[in-house]
Amino acid sequence: MKLRIRFSKFGPIKYVGHLDMMRFFQKAIKASGIPVKYTEGFSPHQVLSFAAPLGVGTESESEYCDLELTESTGIETYFEPLNREMCDGLTILGFYELPEKAKNAMASVQGASYRILFNDEKAISLLTDSVNTFKSSDSVLSYKETKTGTKERNLKEAVYDIYAQDGELYFTCDASSGGNLKPAALLEGLFKPYGLSFQPWDYHIIRTEVFARNEKEELVPLYDGFKELVSRS
Repeated sequence: MKLRIRFSKFGPIKYVGHLDMMRFFQKAIKASGIPVKYTEGFSPHQVLSFAAPLGVGTESESEYCDLELTESTGIETYFEPLNREMCDGLTILGFYELPEKAKNAMASVQGASYRILFNDEKAISLLTDSVNTFKSSDSVLSYKETKTGTKERNLKEAVYDIYAQDGELYFTCDASSGGNLKPAALLEGLFKPYGLSFQPWDYHIIRTEVFARNEKEELVPLYDGFKELVSRS
Protein backbone atom coordinates (compact mmCIF):
# COMPACT_ATOMS: atom_id res chain seq x y z
CA MET A 1 0.00 0.00 0.00
CA LYS A 2 1.10 3.56 -0.70
CA LEU A 3 0.28 6.30 1.79
CA ARG A 4 0.40 10.08 1.27
CA ILE A 5 0.81 12.16 4.43
CA ARG A 6 -0.21 15.82 4.49
CA PHE A 7 1.28 18.09 7.16
CA SER A 8 1.88 21.73 8.08
CA LYS A 9 5.11 23.41 9.16
CA PHE A 10 5.17 26.61 11.25
CA GLY A 11 7.41 28.35 13.74
CA PRO A 12 11.14 27.82 14.44
CA ILE A 13 11.03 24.43 12.67
CA LYS A 14 11.00 26.42 9.40
CA TYR A 15 14.76 26.89 9.86
CA VAL A 16 15.39 23.12 9.74
CA GLY A 17 16.65 22.00 6.33
CA HIS A 18 15.20 19.27 4.15
CA LEU A 19 17.68 16.49 5.00
CA ASP A 20 17.20 16.99 8.74
CA MET A 21 13.42 17.06 8.23
CA MET A 22 13.66 13.76 6.40
CA ARG A 23 15.68 12.22 9.23
CA PHE A 24 13.17 13.51 11.77
CA PHE A 25 10.24 11.98 9.88
CA GLN A 26 12.04 8.66 9.54
CA LYS A 27 12.48 8.50 13.32
CA ALA A 28 8.93 9.70 14.01
CA ILE A 29 7.44 7.16 11.59
CA LYS A 30 9.41 4.36 13.19
CA ALA A 31 8.42 5.47 16.72
CA SER A 32 4.73 5.71 15.77
CA GLY A 33 4.67 2.08 14.68
CA ILE A 34 3.52 2.70 11.09
CA PRO A 35 4.33 -0.50 9.12
CA VAL A 36 6.62 1.24 6.65
CA LYS A 37 8.41 -0.74 3.97
CA TYR A 38 12.22 -0.75 3.89
CA THR A 39 14.57 -1.18 0.96
CA GLU A 40 16.64 -4.34 0.71
CA GLY A 41 20.43 -4.61 0.87
CA PHE A 42 23.19 -3.82 3.34
CA SER A 43 21.80 -0.41 4.32
CA PRO A 44 17.99 -0.62 4.35
CA HIS A 45 16.03 2.62 4.62
CA GLN A 46 12.37 3.59 4.59
CA VAL A 47 10.69 3.91 1.20
CA LEU A 48 9.77 7.58 1.67
CA SER A 49 9.77 10.69 -0.51
CA PHE A 50 8.83 14.34 0.02
CA ALA A 51 7.14 16.70 -2.43
CA ALA A 52 8.93 19.93 -3.38
CA PRO A 53 11.14 20.48 -0.31
CA LEU A 54 10.67 23.88 1.33
CA GLY A 55 13.37 26.50 1.36
CA VAL A 56 14.85 27.20 4.78
CA GLY A 57 12.83 29.93 6.50
CA THR A 58 9.58 29.17 4.63
CA GLU A 59 6.47 28.03 6.50
CA SER A 60 3.73 25.91 4.97
CA GLU A 61 0.06 25.12 5.37
CA SER A 62 0.25 22.00 3.23
CA GLU A 63 3.27 19.71 2.75
CA TYR A 64 3.38 16.10 1.61
CA CYS A 65 5.41 12.93 1.92
CA ASP A 66 4.73 9.44 0.56
CA LEU A 67 5.36 6.08 2.20
CA GLU A 68 5.18 2.50 1.03
CA LEU A 69 3.68 0.21 3.66
CA THR A 70 3.77 -3.51 4.34
CA GLU A 71 0.12 -3.56 5.49
CA SER A 72 -3.07 -2.04 4.10
CA THR A 73 -5.62 -2.25 6.93
CA GLY A 74 -6.04 -0.08 10.01
CA ILE A 75 -3.55 2.54 8.80
CA GLU A 76 -5.78 5.37 10.07
CA THR A 77 -5.08 4.20 13.64
CA TYR A 78 -1.50 5.48 13.29
CA PHE A 79 -2.64 9.06 12.64
CA GLU A 80 -2.66 10.23 16.26
CA PRO A 81 0.46 8.24 17.28
CA LEU A 82 2.38 9.95 14.45
CA ASN A 83 1.04 13.35 15.52
CA ARG A 84 2.29 12.70 19.05
CA GLU A 85 5.79 12.16 17.66
CA MET A 86 5.79 15.57 15.93
CA CYS A 87 7.77 18.44 17.43
CA ASP A 88 6.34 21.93 17.97
CA GLY A 89 5.31 23.49 14.66
CA LEU A 90 4.68 20.23 12.78
CA THR A 91 1.12 18.90 12.54
CA ILE A 92 -0.10 15.88 10.60
CA LEU A 93 -3.24 16.93 8.70
CA GLY A 94 -4.26 13.85 6.75
CA PHE A 95 -3.60 10.32 5.50
CA TYR A 96 -4.52 9.44 1.89
CA GLU A 97 -4.39 6.06 0.18
CA LEU A 98 -2.67 6.06 -3.22
CA PRO A 99 -3.19 3.59 -6.08
CA GLU A 100 -0.21 1.32 -6.61
CA LYS A 101 0.64 2.97 -9.93
CA ALA A 102 0.34 6.55 -8.64
CA LYS A 103 3.35 8.82 -9.08
CA ASN A 104 5.18 9.68 -5.88
CA ALA A 105 4.74 13.13 -4.37
CA MET A 106 7.97 14.58 -5.76
CA ALA A 107 7.29 13.44 -9.32
CA SER A 108 3.70 14.74 -9.17
CA VAL A 109 4.43 18.37 -8.31
CA GLN A 110 3.56 20.89 -11.03
CA GLY A 111 2.68 24.03 -9.08
CA ALA A 112 2.55 25.74 -5.70
CA SER A 113 0.73 28.68 -4.15
CA TYR A 114 2.26 31.19 -1.75
CA ARG A 115 1.34 34.03 0.57
CA ILE A 116 3.97 36.67 1.34
CA LEU A 117 3.72 39.12 4.24
CA PHE A 118 5.96 42.19 4.18
CA ASN A 119 7.74 43.95 7.03
CA ASP A 120 8.86 46.75 4.71
CA GLU A 121 6.37 49.64 4.56
CA LYS A 122 7.65 50.81 1.19
CA ALA A 123 7.02 47.36 -0.29
CA ILE A 124 3.48 47.38 1.08
CA SER A 125 2.80 50.81 -0.43
CA LEU A 126 4.11 49.69 -3.84
CA LEU A 127 2.59 46.22 -3.85
CA THR A 128 -0.70 46.84 -5.67
CA ASP A 129 0.98 48.95 -8.35
CA SER A 130 3.76 46.42 -8.85
CA VAL A 131 1.28 43.55 -9.25
CA ASN A 132 -0.83 45.51 -11.74
CA THR A 133 2.30 46.39 -13.73
CA PHE A 134 3.37 42.73 -13.71
CA LYS A 135 -0.03 41.55 -14.95
CA SER A 136 -0.17 44.11 -17.77
CA SER A 137 3.38 43.46 -19.01
CA ASP A 138 4.15 41.10 -21.86
CA SER A 139 7.32 39.92 -20.14
CA VAL A 140 9.10 40.38 -16.82
CA LEU A 141 12.64 39.11 -17.06
CA SER A 142 14.71 37.52 -14.33
CA TYR A 143 18.43 36.75 -14.57
CA LYS A 144 20.33 34.00 -12.82
CA GLU A 145 24.06 33.35 -12.86
CA THR A 146 24.95 29.72 -13.66
CA LYS A 147 28.18 27.84 -14.33
CA THR A 148 27.68 28.36 -18.05
CA GLY A 149 26.74 32.03 -17.89
CA THR A 150 23.68 34.20 -17.28
CA LYS A 151 20.29 32.51 -17.68
CA GLU A 152 17.29 34.65 -18.66
CA ARG A 153 13.73 33.75 -17.71
CA ASN A 154 10.36 35.33 -18.38
CA LEU A 155 8.58 35.25 -15.01
CA LYS A 156 5.23 35.75 -16.71
CA GLU A 157 5.45 32.21 -18.07
CA ALA A 158 5.98 30.77 -14.59
CA VAL A 159 3.27 32.68 -12.71
CA TYR A 160 -0.25 31.30 -13.20
CA ASP A 161 -2.11 33.68 -10.90
CA ILE A 162 -1.12 36.70 -8.80
CA TYR A 163 -2.90 39.34 -6.74
CA ALA A 164 -2.44 41.69 -3.79
CA GLN A 165 -4.82 41.86 -0.86
CA ASP A 166 -4.58 43.83 2.40
CA GLY A 167 -0.88 44.50 1.85
CA GLU A 168 -0.04 40.84 1.24
CA LEU A 169 1.00 39.06 -1.96
CA TYR A 170 -0.70 35.88 -3.18
CA PHE A 171 0.43 33.88 -6.20
CA THR A 172 0.42 30.46 -7.82
CA CYS A 173 3.43 29.45 -9.89
CA ASP A 174 5.37 26.68 -11.57
CA ALA A 175 6.94 24.30 -9.03
CA SER A 176 7.89 21.45 -11.37
CA SER A 177 11.38 19.99 -11.32
CA GLY A 178 12.25 21.72 -14.58
CA GLY A 179 10.66 25.10 -13.95
CA ASN A 180 10.42 25.71 -10.21
CA LEU A 181 10.06 29.44 -9.48
CA LYS A 182 11.52 30.67 -6.20
CA PRO A 183 9.48 33.37 -4.44
CA ALA A 184 12.57 35.56 -4.08
CA ALA A 185 12.96 35.66 -7.88
CA LEU A 186 9.39 36.86 -8.27
CA LEU A 187 9.86 39.57 -5.64
CA GLU A 188 12.91 40.81 -7.51
CA GLY A 189 10.92 40.96 -10.74
CA LEU A 190 8.06 42.82 -9.06
CA PHE A 191 10.06 45.45 -7.20
CA LYS A 192 13.32 45.92 -9.11
CA PRO A 193 11.72 48.56 -11.42
CA TYR A 194 11.10 50.63 -8.28
CA GLY A 195 14.69 50.30 -7.10
CA LEU A 196 13.62 48.19 -4.14
CA SER A 197 15.58 45.15 -2.98
CA PHE A 198 15.02 42.91 0.03
CA GLN A 199 16.81 41.24 2.90
CA PRO A 200 15.41 37.91 4.15
CA TRP A 201 13.92 39.61 7.22
CA ASP A 202 11.92 42.06 5.10
CA TYR A 203 9.24 39.48 4.26
CA HIS A 204 7.70 36.24 5.48
CA ILE A 205 6.80 33.39 3.10
CA ILE A 206 4.05 30.83 3.63
CA ARG A 207 3.43 28.10 1.08
CA THR A 208 -0.31 27.50 1.08
CA GLU A 209 -0.62 24.48 -1.23
CA VAL A 210 1.28 22.15 -3.57
CA PHE A 211 -0.37 21.04 -6.82
CA ALA A 212 -0.37 18.27 -9.40
CA ARG A 213 -2.25 18.35 -12.72
CA ASN A 214 -5.32 16.23 -13.33
CA GLU A 215 -6.52 14.66 -16.58
CA LYS A 216 -7.81 18.06 -17.73
CA GLU A 217 -4.40 19.66 -17.03
CA GLU A 218 -5.93 21.64 -14.15
CA LEU A 219 -3.89 22.33 -11.03
CA VAL A 220 -5.26 20.33 -8.08
CA PRO A 221 -3.92 19.76 -4.51
CA LEU A 222 -1.75 16.67 -4.14
CA TYR A 223 -4.47 14.95 -2.10
CA ASP A 224 -7.19 15.57 -4.71
CA GLY A 225 -8.83 12.43 -6.06
CA PHE A 226 -7.30 10.06 -3.51
CA LYS A 227 -9.13 8.14 -0.78
CA GLU A 228 -8.99 10.02 2.53
CA LEU A 229 -8.30 7.62 5.37
CA VAL A 230 -8.32 10.21 8.15
CA SER A 231 -7.83 13.97 8.48
CA ARG A 232 -7.73 16.66 11.12
CA SER A 233 -10.77 18.92 11.03
